[in-house]
Amino acid sequence: MNKFKFVELTPAEWAPFEHNQPNGGMLQSIEQYELLKDRGAEAKILGLKHDGKLIAGAVVTFNAIRGGKEVLINHGPVLDYEDHGLLHTYLEHLKAYAKPLGGLYIKFSPNEAYQIFDNEGHGVADPNEMLLNRIEKIGAIHLPFDKGMTATNVASWIYEKDLRQLNDETLTASYAPDVKYYLKKTQQFGVKLRELTREELPAFKALTEDTAKRVGFADKPLEFYQIFFDDYGERAHYVVAEINFVDYINNEKDVIAKLDEKLTKLGERLAVKETKKNRGQFNEFTDQKQQHQKRIQKIMDMFGEQVPTDDVIIAGALFVEQPQEMSYLYSGMYEQYKEFFGPYLIQDTMMRKTIAAGLPKYNFLGISGEFDGSDGVFKFKKEFNGQPVQMLGEFEYPIRHLKHKMYKSLKRILNR
Repeated sequence: MNKFKFVELTPAEWAPFEHNQPNGGMLQSIEQYELLKDRGAEAKILGLKHDGKLIAGAVVTFNAIRGGKEVLINHGPVLDYEDHGLLHTYLEHLKAYAKPLGGLYIKFSPNEAYQIFDNEGHGVADPNEMLLNRIEKIGAIHLPFDKGMTATNVASWIYEKDLRQLNDETLTASYAPDVKYYLKKTQQFGVKLRELTREELPAFKALTEDTAKRVGFADKPLEFYQIFFDDYGERAHYVVAEINFVDYINNEKDVIAKLDEKLTKLGERLAVKETKKNRGQFNEFTDQKQQHQKRIQKIMDMFGEQVPTDDVIIAGALFVEQPQEMSYLYSGMYEQYKEFFGPYLIQDTMMRKTIAAGLPKYNFLGISGEFDGSDGVFKFKKEFNGQPVQMLGEFEYPIRHLKHKMYKSLKRILNR
């Protein structure tokens, strides 16, 4: 006789299952489970077994709310959504588990796409109404689709790039022309990348804090980045782009010296005979020399006579590596260094790392879902030529129906 059993899982039991599911991911990983616990959340890994075999599960948090607890699953549960009865079975078992603990409702957001778009906002596939309707039929309430960037863990819209058919050469060819130009410039400028140690995380915090103040979003505290570093271990990559301005200035001086040699020879030729070709080259090299002089002067204006001899961080980002994808989480860039194009080198390098690791997908994570040019984050991400994806969204599955209705009514009255 077939039997279902709902159990609390250990991280060791959960990790192999989550790693092998296409809709597994960072928010359902054992690392995220440890992060939640270390930050004080009431978190559990709850699985459904059938005849002893694990067939579904999730990292679940129990959050205190007015009148009970919200039972929250971000980007889950992890299961086969083509098995039409499995989600309902899992939710019913979770409901029975959570009810004695004060559970009011289950809030979940399947890590499944609703619709894929091109960069102009046109759908390239039909919306997945079938899955959405199937979930609603089991009694789950679909929350309205929304647009805009979110401060929560679950993005309504994401931007991703499929890397399965790409290699180092074809990856570069897939970018927008501007990105190719910016990457060449980072080489010319001597921009370098490295990963930060835990002791260097205050430098990452300073970077994200500066960016947050400038663009108006809430930054994470240093403690968060430190706990994240500890819990995610080798899967977390705190990557920074740096430049050594002494080397940069010396390189610019070397270029100017070579241009001076060319200008001297051309000047000698022009003194003997004026030609259109030589005059054109002379003017072109003169213009180039002036541009390089301006670059040096800009650094001198920035630092005065105290040009730092150490490498200077100009941009950075935090990435998480999972079997399903590489995810781009938090980032920052110092405005005064934007012309060195550090963020472009970071993204390109991490995509190459993704390909080298054999991961199928690169997830840029959140965008607003607006295609009218108002989303600067989307403008940056789409230069790497991926795809906007509208996720299936969030659902609520009542545990105590009357209390859930009262809670929702109260929230509407309080307008929050």
